[in-house]
Amino acid sequence: MATLTLIAEPFPDWEAEFHAAAARDLTKAVADTAPRSCSARFLVARGSEAPDFDSPLIRIEHLPMRASMLPLVWQSGTTARPLDGEFVHALTPMMPLRARGEDDGSQTSVTIPHSIAWESPALLGGSQARLFRAFTRRAVKLADVILTPTHATARVLQHQYGEHLPVQVLQLAPPAEFLPGPDAAERRAALGLPERYAVTTAFNGEHGRLEWLFDALRLDPSLPPLAVIEGFDPGVSPRDRDGAAPRGVQVPDELRSRVVVVRPRELADVGAALSGAALMLQPQNFSSTGYALLGAMCAAVPVLHAGHPATAELVLDAGFSADSAGPFAAEYTRLFRDTAALAQLAVLACDRSRGFSWHGAAWQLWETHANL
Repeated sequence: MATLTLIAEPFPDWEAEFHAAAARDLTKAVADTAPRSCSARFLVARGSEAPDFDSPLIRIEHLPMRASMLPLVWQSGTTARPLDGEFVHALTPMMPLRARGEDDGSQTSVTIPHSIAWESPALLGGSQARLFRAFTRRAVKLADVILTPTHATARVLQHQYGEHLPVQVLQLAPPAEFLPGPDAAERRAALGLPERYAVTTAFNGEHGRLEWLFDALRLDPSLPPLAVIEGFDPGVSPRDRDGAAPRGVQVPDELRSRVVVVRPRELADVGAALSGAALMLQPQNFSSTGYALLGAMCAAVPVLHAGHPATAELVLDAGFSADSAGPFAAEYTRLFRDTAALAQLAVLACDRSRGFSWHGAAWQLWETHANL
Protein backbone atom coordinates (compact mmCIF):
# COMPACT_ATOMS: atom_id res chain seq x y z
CA MET A 1 0.00 0.00 0.00
CA ALA A 2 1.41 3.41 -1.00
CA THR A 3 0.30 6.93 -0.20
CA LEU A 4 1.25 9.78 -2.52
CA THR A 5 1.58 13.02 -0.56
CA LEU A 6 0.86 16.29 -2.37
CA ILE A 7 2.41 19.47 -1.00
CA ALA A 8 -0.46 21.96 -0.87
CA GLU A 9 1.66 25.03 -0.10
CA PRO A 10 3.21 26.51 -3.27
CA PHE A 11 6.19 28.75 -3.86
CA PRO A 12 5.11 32.23 -2.68
CA ASP A 13 4.87 34.13 -5.95
CA TRP A 14 2.18 35.64 -8.18
CA GLU A 15 0.94 32.17 -9.15
CA ALA A 16 0.67 30.86 -5.59
CA GLU A 17 -3.14 30.93 -5.55
CA PHE A 18 -3.25 29.22 -8.95
CA HIS A 19 -0.85 26.47 -7.82
CA ALA A 20 -2.82 25.92 -4.62
CA ALA A 21 -6.00 25.34 -6.65
CA ALA A 22 -4.06 23.09 -9.04
CA ALA A 23 -2.67 21.04 -6.13
CA ARG A 24 -6.23 20.48 -4.91
CA ASP A 25 -7.36 19.30 -8.37
CA LEU A 26 -4.30 17.09 -8.79
CA THR A 27 -4.95 15.51 -5.38
CA LYS A 28 -8.50 14.64 -6.41
CA ALA A 29 -7.19 13.06 -9.61
CA VAL A 30 -4.45 11.17 -7.74
CA ALA A 31 -7.15 9.63 -5.54
CA ASP A 32 -9.36 8.83 -8.54
CA THR A 33 -6.51 7.09 -10.35
CA ALA A 34 -4.86 5.46 -7.33
CA PRO A 35 -3.89 1.80 -7.82
CA ARG A 36 -5.54 -0.73 -5.56
CA SER A 37 -4.75 -0.18 -1.85
CA CYS A 38 -3.14 3.20 -2.60
CA SER A 39 -4.27 6.64 -1.47
CA ALA A 40 -3.45 10.35 -1.42
CA ARG A 41 -2.50 12.79 1.31
CA PHE A 42 -2.89 16.57 1.14
CA LEU A 43 -0.30 18.38 3.27
CA VAL A 44 -1.38 21.91 4.19
CA ALA A 45 0.22 24.53 6.46
CA ARG A 46 -1.12 25.48 9.86
CA GLY A 47 -3.73 28.19 9.51
CA SER A 48 -4.38 27.51 5.81
CA GLU A 49 -7.88 26.53 4.78
CA ALA A 50 -8.08 22.97 3.48
CA PRO A 51 -10.54 22.12 0.69
CA ASP A 52 -13.36 19.65 1.14
CA PHE A 53 -12.62 16.35 -0.55
CA ASP A 54 -15.33 13.78 -1.28
CA SER A 55 -12.99 10.84 -1.77
CA PRO A 56 -12.30 8.58 1.24
CA LEU A 57 -8.88 7.95 -0.28
CA ILE A 58 -7.70 11.49 0.54
CA ARG A 59 -6.35 12.34 3.97
CA ILE A 60 -5.70 15.95 4.97
CA GLU A 61 -2.86 16.70 7.37
CA HIS A 62 -1.65 20.04 8.73
CA LEU A 63 1.97 21.05 9.11
CA PRO A 64 2.98 22.55 12.47
CA MET A 65 4.11 25.77 10.74
CA ARG A 66 2.34 28.54 8.89
CA ALA A 67 2.82 28.94 5.14
CA SER A 68 4.82 32.16 5.58
CA MET A 69 7.55 30.22 7.44
CA LEU A 70 7.99 27.44 4.89
CA PRO A 71 10.26 29.27 2.39
CA LEU A 72 12.75 29.72 5.23
CA VAL A 73 12.58 26.44 7.11
CA TRP A 74 12.26 24.18 4.06
CA GLN A 75 15.74 25.19 2.92
CA SER A 76 17.02 22.94 5.72
CA GLY A 77 17.26 19.20 5.23
CA THR A 78 16.15 18.42 8.77
CA THR A 79 12.58 19.51 7.97
CA ALA A 80 12.32 16.67 5.42
CA ARG A 81 12.77 13.92 8.03
CA PRO A 82 9.03 13.59 8.85
CA LEU A 83 8.53 12.62 5.18
CA ASP A 84 11.13 9.83 5.23
CA GLY A 85 9.87 6.66 3.59
CA GLU A 86 7.03 8.39 1.75
CA PHE A 87 6.09 9.26 -1.84
CA VAL A 88 5.93 13.06 -2.12
CA HIS A 89 5.21 15.47 -4.97
CA ALA A 90 5.17 19.26 -5.22
CA LEU A 91 3.88 21.37 -8.12
CA THR A 92 6.53 24.02 -7.36
CA PRO A 93 10.16 23.71 -6.23
CA MET A 94 9.30 24.64 -2.62
CA MET A 95 9.57 21.24 -0.99
CA PRO A 96 11.42 19.83 2.04
CA LEU A 97 14.30 17.67 0.78
CA ARG A 98 17.40 16.10 2.30
CA ALA A 99 20.31 13.90 1.24
CA ARG A 100 19.71 10.20 1.80
CA GLY A 101 22.60 7.82 2.15
CA GLU A 102 20.52 4.68 1.86
CA ASP A 103 17.31 3.52 0.22
CA ASP A 104 14.69 4.13 2.89
CA GLY A 105 11.70 3.90 0.56
CA SER A 106 11.43 7.66 0.10
CA GLN A 107 10.48 8.99 -3.33
CA THR A 108 10.33 12.68 -4.17
CA SER A 109 9.22 14.31 -7.41
CA VAL A 110 9.29 18.06 -7.98
CA THR A 111 7.75 20.12 -10.77
CA ILE A 112 9.60 23.24 -11.94
CA PRO A 113 6.69 25.15 -13.53
CA HIS A 114 8.54 27.78 -15.58
CA SER A 115 11.97 29.21 -16.47
CA ILE A 116 11.47 32.90 -15.64
CA ALA A 117 14.08 32.85 -12.85
CA TRP A 118 16.77 32.19 -15.47
CA GLU A 119 15.40 33.85 -18.61
CA SER A 120 13.95 37.03 -17.06
CA PRO A 121 15.05 37.22 -13.40
CA ALA A 122 14.47 40.98 -13.23
CA LEU A 123 10.79 40.32 -13.85
CA LEU A 124 10.53 38.38 -10.59
CA GLY A 125 12.79 40.69 -8.62
CA GLY A 126 16.23 39.77 -7.35
CA SER A 127 15.28 38.11 -4.07
CA GLN A 128 12.36 36.17 -5.52
CA ALA A 129 14.43 34.89 -8.45
CA ARG A 130 17.29 33.85 -6.14
CA LEU A 131 14.91 31.98 -3.84
CA PHE A 132 13.30 30.17 -6.79
CA ARG A 133 16.72 29.16 -8.13
CA ALA A 134 17.86 28.05 -4.66
CA PHE A 135 14.88 25.70 -4.26
CA THR A 136 15.39 24.43 -7.81
CA ARG A 137 19.08 23.69 -7.11
CA ARG A 138 18.06 21.68 -4.05
CA ALA A 139 15.51 19.78 -6.11
CA VAL A 140 18.05 19.01 -8.86
CA LYS A 141 20.51 17.77 -6.25
CA LEU A 142 18.19 15.89 -3.88
CA ALA A 143 14.88 14.97 -5.57
CA ASP A 144 14.43 11.62 -7.29
CA VAL A 145 12.59 13.08 -10.30
CA ILE A 146 12.45 16.56 -11.84
CA LEU A 147 9.32 17.34 -13.85
CA THR A 148 8.37 20.31 -16.04
CA PRO A 149 5.13 21.22 -17.88
CA THR A 150 6.98 21.64 -21.21
CA HIS A 151 10.05 20.43 -23.06
CA ALA A 152 11.07 24.08 -23.45
CA THR A 153 11.36 24.50 -19.68
CA ALA A 154 13.20 21.18 -19.45
CA ARG A 155 15.79 22.43 -21.95
CA VAL A 156 16.39 25.57 -19.87
CA LEU A 157 17.02 23.42 -16.78
CA GLN A 158 19.39 21.18 -18.69
CA HIS A 159 21.26 24.22 -19.96
CA GLN A 160 21.63 25.47 -16.38
CA TYR A 161 22.36 22.21 -14.56
CA GLY A 162 23.86 19.95 -17.20
CA GLU A 163 22.71 18.53 -20.50
CA HIS A 164 22.44 15.06 -18.97
CA LEU A 165 20.01 16.14 -16.24
CA PRO A 166 17.03 13.75 -16.51
CA VAL A 167 13.81 15.74 -16.77
CA GLN A 168 10.35 14.36 -17.45
CA VAL A 169 7.50 16.39 -18.92
CA LEU A 170 4.28 16.33 -16.90
CA GLN A 171 1.48 18.05 -18.78
CA LEU A 172 -0.68 19.96 -16.33
CA ALA A 173 -4.25 21.26 -16.63
CA PRO A 174 -6.08 24.44 -15.66
CA PRO A 175 -7.49 24.73 -12.14
CA ALA A 176 -11.24 24.09 -12.07
CA GLU A 177 -11.87 27.79 -11.48
CA PHE A 178 -10.22 28.64 -14.82
CA LEU A 179 -12.95 26.69 -16.62
CA PRO A 180 -16.41 28.15 -17.29
CA GLY A 181 -18.77 27.52 -14.41
CA PRO A 182 -22.59 27.47 -14.52
CA ASP A 183 -22.61 31.15 -13.50
CA ALA A 184 -20.00 32.27 -16.04
CA ALA A 185 -22.40 34.55 -17.93
CA GLU A 186 -23.49 36.27 -14.72
CA ARG A 187 -19.89 36.76 -13.67
CA ARG A 188 -19.00 38.31 -17.04
CA ALA A 189 -21.91 40.70 -16.71
CA ALA A 190 -20.81 41.67 -13.20
CA LEU A 191 -17.27 42.30 -14.50
CA GLY A 192 -18.62 44.60 -17.22
CA LEU A 193 -17.54 42.41 -20.14
CA PRO A 194 -19.26 42.88 -23.52
CA GLU A 195 -20.70 40.10 -25.66
CA ARG A 196 -17.65 39.90 -27.96
CA TYR A 197 -14.10 40.71 -26.90
CA ALA A 198 -10.46 39.63 -26.91
CA VAL A 199 -8.78 38.75 -23.62
CA THR A 200 -5.23 39.03 -22.33
CA THR A 201 -3.21 38.60 -19.15
CA ALA A 202 -0.54 41.02 -20.42
CA PHE A 203 0.60 44.05 -18.46
CA ASN A 204 2.48 47.27 -19.14
CA GLY A 205 6.21 47.29 -19.79
CA GLU A 206 8.93 45.55 -21.77
CA HIS A 207 8.04 42.08 -20.49
CA GLY A 208 4.25 42.29 -20.52
CA ARG A 209 4.04 44.20 -23.82
CA LEU A 210 0.48 45.33 -23.29
CA GLU A 211 1.41 48.32 -25.43
CA TRP A 212 1.45 46.01 -28.48
CA LEU A 213 -2.29 45.50 -28.02
CA PHE A 214 -2.96 49.19 -27.45
CA ASP A 215 -1.12 49.97 -30.69
CA ALA A 216 -3.27 47.44 -32.54
CA LEU A 217 -6.45 49.01 -31.17
CA ARG A 218 -5.31 52.44 -32.34
CA LEU A 219 -4.53 51.12 -35.82
CA ASP A 220 -7.86 49.33 -36.24
CA PRO A 221 -10.96 51.00 -34.74
CA SER A 222 -13.07 48.00 -35.82
CA LEU A 223 -11.39 45.61 -33.36
CA PRO A 224 -13.69 44.46 -30.53
CA PRO A 225 -13.05 45.56 -26.94
CA LEU A 226 -10.05 44.19 -25.07
CA ALA A 227 -10.39 42.62 -21.61
CA VAL A 228 -7.20 42.80 -19.55
CA ILE A 229 -7.17 40.38 -16.60
CA GLU A 230 -5.06 41.65 -13.72
CA GLY A 231 -3.15 39.36 -11.37
CA PHE A 232 -0.73 37.76 -13.84
CA ASP A 233 2.24 40.13 -13.43
CA PRO A 234 5.17 38.15 -11.93
CA GLY A 235 6.54 41.37 -10.48
CA VAL A 236 3.54 41.74 -8.16
CA SER A 237 3.50 39.26 -5.27
CA PRO A 238 0.19 38.32 -3.58
CA ARG A 239 1.26 40.44 -0.61
CA ASP A 240 1.82 43.50 -2.84
CA ARG A 241 -1.46 42.85 -4.64
CA ASP A 242 -3.37 43.17 -1.39
CA GLY A 243 -1.62 46.41 -0.42
CA ALA A 244 -3.02 49.91 -0.45
CA ALA A 245 -1.53 50.87 -3.82
CA PRO A 246 -1.06 47.84 -6.08
CA ARG A 247 0.56 48.27 -9.47
CA GLY A 248 -2.37 48.15 -11.86
CA VAL A 249 -2.84 48.23 -15.62
CA GLN A 250 -2.36 51.68 -17.15
CA VAL A 251 -4.79 52.32 -20.01
CA PRO A 252 -4.31 55.34 -22.33
CA ASP A 253 -7.10 57.88 -22.07
CA GLU A 254 -8.13 57.54 -25.71
CA LEU A 255 -8.64 53.75 -25.30
CA ARG A 256 -10.56 53.68 -22.03
CA SER A 257 -13.86 53.08 -23.81
CA ARG A 258 -12.40 50.05 -25.61
CA VAL A 259 -10.45 48.41 -22.78
CA VAL A 260 -12.03 46.64 -19.79
CA VAL A 261 -9.67 46.00 -16.87
CA VAL A 262 -10.82 42.84 -15.11
CA ARG A 263 -9.94 42.68 -11.42
CA PRO A 264 -10.99 39.17 -10.36
CA ARG A 265 -12.74 38.99 -7.00
CA GLU A 266 -12.04 35.26 -6.95
CA LEU A 267 -10.44 32.73 -9.29
CA ALA A 268 -13.75 31.76 -10.90
CA ASP A 269 -13.90 35.28 -12.38
CA VAL A 270 -10.78 34.41 -14.38
CA GLY A 271 -12.46 31.35 -15.86
CA ALA A 272 -15.54 33.36 -16.74
CA ALA A 273 -13.49 36.05 -18.48
CA LEU A 274 -11.38 33.53 -20.40
CA SER A 275 -14.31 31.41 -21.57
CA GLY A 276 -16.29 34.32 -23.03
CA ALA A 277 -13.50 35.62 -25.26
CA ALA A 278 -13.20 35.15 -29.00
CA LEU A 279 -9.39 35.26 -28.91
CA MET A 280 -6.65 35.22 -26.27
CA LEU A 281 -3.70 37.56 -26.80
CA GLN A 282 -0.34 36.75 -25.20
CA PRO A 283 2.35 39.23 -26.34
CA GLN A 284 4.55 38.60 -23.28
CA ASN A 285 8.22 37.73 -23.78
CA PHE A 286 8.10 35.05 -21.06
CA SER A 287 5.96 32.04 -20.25
CA SER A 288 4.50 31.18 -16.85
CA THR A 289 3.05 27.78 -15.89
CA GLY A 290 0.36 28.32 -18.51
CA TYR A 291 -2.82 27.81 -16.49
CA ALA A 292 -4.61 30.72 -18.22
CA LEU A 293 -3.60 29.46 -21.67
CA LEU A 294 -4.93 26.01 -20.86
CA GLY A 295 -8.12 27.46 -19.44
CA ALA A 296 -8.69 29.45 -22.61
CA MET A 297 -8.10 26.48 -24.91
CA CYS A 298 -10.42 24.30 -22.81
CA ALA A 299 -13.12 26.90 -23.58
CA ALA A 300 -12.28 26.70 -27.32
CA VAL A 301 -10.54 30.10 -27.28
CA PRO A 302 -7.58 30.25 -29.70
CA VAL A 303 -4.36 32.07 -28.84
CA LEU A 304 -2.22 34.67 -30.58
CA HIS A 305 1.18 34.75 -28.87
CA ALA A 306 4.68 36.19 -29.27
CA GLY A 307 6.46 32.90 -29.86
CA HIS A 308 8.05 32.05 -26.51
CA PRO A 309 9.06 28.36 -26.84
CA ALA A 310 7.03 27.17 -23.82
CA THR A 311 3.93 29.06 -24.93
CA ALA A 312 4.29 27.81 -28.50
CA GLU A 313 4.59 24.24 -27.20
CA LEU A 314 1.41 24.50 -25.18
CA VAL A 315 -0.60 26.21 -27.93
CA LEU A 316 0.79 24.24 -30.88
CA ASP A 317 -1.79 24.52 -33.71
CA ALA A 318 -4.44 26.22 -31.55
CA GLY A 319 -3.24 29.67 -32.54
CA PHE A 320 -0.62 31.76 -34.30
CA SER A 321 2.51 33.64 -33.26
CA ALA A 322 4.12 36.96 -34.16
CA ASP A 323 7.35 38.06 -32.52
CA SER A 324 7.20 41.84 -32.96
CA ALA A 325 4.60 44.56 -32.50
CA GLY A 326 3.80 45.21 -36.17
CA PRO A 327 3.19 41.61 -37.26
CA PHE A 328 1.32 40.94 -33.99
CA ALA A 329 -1.09 43.81 -34.66
CA ALA A 330 -1.55 42.66 -38.25
CA GLU A 331 -2.37 39.10 -37.17
CA TYR A 332 -4.71 40.40 -34.45
CA THR A 333 -6.65 42.37 -37.06
CA ARG A 334 -6.62 39.55 -39.63
CA LEU A 335 -8.10 37.01 -37.22
CA PHE A 336 -11.04 39.21 -36.32
CA ARG A 337 -11.72 40.04 -39.96
CA ASP A 338 -11.46 36.40 -41.09
CA THR A 339 -14.26 34.83 -39.08
CA ALA A 340 -13.81 31.45 -40.79
CA ALA A 341 -10.16 31.27 -39.75
CA LEU A 342 -11.03 32.24 -36.19
CA ALA A 343 -13.77 29.61 -36.05
CA GLN A 344 -11.39 26.93 -37.33
CA LEU A 345 -8.82 27.92 -34.70
CA ALA A 346 -11.50 27.60 -32.02
CA VAL A 347 -12.08 23.99 -33.07
CA LEU A 348 -8.33 23.32 -32.98
CA ALA A 349 -8.07 24.94 -29.54
CA CYS A 350 -10.79 22.68 -28.19
CA ASP A 351 -9.09 19.67 -29.73
CA ARG A 352 -5.70 20.68 -28.34
CA SER A 353 -7.10 21.08 -24.83
CA ARG A 354 -8.03 17.39 -24.67
CA GLY A 355 -4.37 16.56 -24.14
CA PHE A 356 -4.33 18.35 -20.78
CA SER A 357 -6.16 16.83 -17.84
CA TRP A 358 -5.52 16.28 -14.15
CA HIS A 359 -6.38 12.60 -14.50
CA GLY A 360 -3.72 12.24 -17.18
CA ALA A 361 -1.19 14.03 -14.98
CA ALA A 362 -2.13 11.84 -12.01
CA TRP A 363 -1.73 8.62 -14.00
CA GLN A 364 1.71 9.76 -15.10
CA LEU A 365 2.66 10.70 -11.55
CA TRP A 366 1.71 7.28 -10.21
CA GLU A 367 3.61 5.65 -13.08
CA THR A 368 6.66 7.82 -12.43
CA HIS A 369 6.83 6.79 -8.79
CA ALA A 370 6.17 3.14 -9.67
CA ASN A 371 9.19 3.18 -11.99
CA LEU A 372 11.61 4.62 -9.42
